[in-house]
Amino acid sequence: MASVFVTGATGFVGRRLVDRLVEDGHDVTVLARDPSRVRELFSNNVSVIVGDVTDINSLKSISGKHFDFAYHLAAQLDESAPNLWEVNVKGTKNVLESLVGTGIERFVYLSSVGVLGSTRGPAREDMPYNPETRYEESKAEAERIITHFWLKYQIPYTIIRATIIYGPNKIFADILKAAESGYPLIGKGDNRFHLVYVDDVVDALLAVMSPIAKNKIYHVAGPDVYTYKETYAMMCKYLGVKMTNRSIPKSAAILAAATASRLSRVFNKKSSTTMLPSSIKRLTRDRVVDTSLIRRDLGWESRVKLNIGLEKTIKALRKKGML
Repeated sequence: MASVFVTGATGFVGRRLVDRLVEDGHDVTVLARDPSRVRELFSNNVSVIVGDVTDINSLKSISGKHFDFAYHLAAQLDESAPNLWEVNVKGTKNVLESLVGTGIERFVYLSSVGVLGSTRGPAREDMPYNPETRYEESKAEAERIITHFWLKYQIPYTIIRATIIYGPNKIFADILKAAESGYPLIGKGDNRFHLVYVDDVVDALLAVMSPIAKNKIYHVAGPDVYTYKETYAMMCKYLGVKMTNRSIPKSAAILAAATASRLSRVFNKKSSTTMLPSSIKRLTRDRVVDTSLIRRDLGWESRVKLNIGLEKTIKALRKKGML
């Protein structure tokens, strides 16, 4: 079994990854600002290093340890957050610097297919960067830093680029609530994209422990591709509501979202996920990727079809009282 270090362990994907690593018998250490939160989630099944990816001094104890694998999942997803670049870019660099000279077997990074921008697809891993939002730019820059650390310090890496990850979390609960309340269709709704269920992403993160995955980038996406309008209709079906017949132009939606974001900043309130200009842009563009490389190398296949995943997500959120 391996010695594994994880950042972002208390996040949506991180919690499930740590549970699986412990279940598989690995020796897991997590980085956390709040150790009590870790104990609440994982009892005494993991070791804890108290620290923050944005504070390199808090990561000094990592340098004196040996880990076979480091999973870097800590990220700022909120496009409007002032610390987005500090967390996603500087944080990645800080963790890598702490691992220099420790003999780590692999640095595994959870990135986004958004680094490629709009992809009518199917987009391959070797296509050039073309990020369109602050978050996507930060993930692209983090990927560049990771490859630089391989060239300069020989820290082997694997990068998983996921499409939009869904499942029972607050972000997706907000999206489903918007669908329930008749959120208008933006544009024609004919753009196509994959989603990917959270458990499939965790399967991929575990699969890349294979030596075959060294210094490779893999796209991870759900098994089916639907249009935005078809996806919206499927959400409404499993929510048990009638889909809205209202639609607004993309330009008007972006203007409204930009105005809402400015007002949120003025009144020091957090913008809704569905009312961010970046969310509108992601929702209304094509994002289709080729996952044949990870299938060929590692035998990974997305197991959860969108209709099954949406039904599971809605049931879980209702059980938690989040929907």
